[in-house]
Amino acid sequence: MRSGWIGVVTLGLGLLLGLAPTASAQVLIWNLPKEDGAWIRFEGNYRQNQARPNAATGDIVLEWRQELTISSVGTQEAEYQGQQVPCRWVEFKAITKPAGVDQPPGPGGVYLYKVLIPEQSVIGKPIDDETVPVTFLPIVEGIRKVGDRPVEKVNEKALAVYPHISQLTYYPNLKPASNQTEELSIAGDSVAARVQKGSRLLEDKRSRSKNTATLWLSEKLPFGLAKFKVNIERDQKLPTSPPEEFKRASVIDVEMVAVEIGTNARSEIAESE
Repeated sequence: MRSGWIGVVTLGLGLLLGLAPTASAQVLIWNLPKEDGAWIRFEGNYRQNQARPNAATGDIVLEWRQELTISSVGTQEAEYQGQQVPCRWVEFKAITKPAGVDQPPGPGGVYLYKVLIPEQSVIGKPIDDETVPVTFLPIVEGIRKVGDRPVEKVNEKALAVYPHISQLTYYPNLKPASNQTEELSIAGDSVAARVQKGSRLLEDKRSRSKNTATLWLSEKLPFGLAKFKVNIERDQKLPTSPPEEFKRASVIDVEMVAVEIGTNARSEIAESE
């Protein structure tokens, strides 16, 4: 049973990574906690419907449980844009395992990502004071560890959370859903959250992908994010076919909510080296 489920999880992640475009984004980090060591953990569901129009058994439906922990695990001065500035080490731990099955994650089911972020680059809004869109969050350096693989250096210079850490990406039209806040129960406390919505459409000759998200934001929480939902619709066609020939290939739905907050974070990558 276990090996079968690992195979299904590997297939599902392979389908996702093979079809989805990569992107850099900053929507997981809206503010930095005042105290180093603060952390927040999200839990939720991930569901993927893979279309198989010619199969007698119908579509493939894959479901997982996901966890995401974001932690502040160190401070230091580092050079950024030619100056020594205060920076924060932020660590992400993403766990994906089959829904309804009590077993450890399969190969690649645990993703650790530790990056050094210039504190001045975290401004808590999608557009800066000069009306320039904040399309990515810069990082000075970083390391990652996937499953049982050795720790490796991060070469990219922007926080790339999609698709390994989260299905959230950059949304050029992200804006408030209303002027009202919504009350959420987060880790036993009532939190007033601002709701923002956005979408991103990517298209080439073979594929079309629309990623739509709803974010619940609160400055009272570590890193500012309280809850999020993501819907990804993926269409495909032959490269020589016209756009009207696009057909639905897969649909992904993710919903994550913060369930636990703490103040004693330690880097798991450093401990595992």
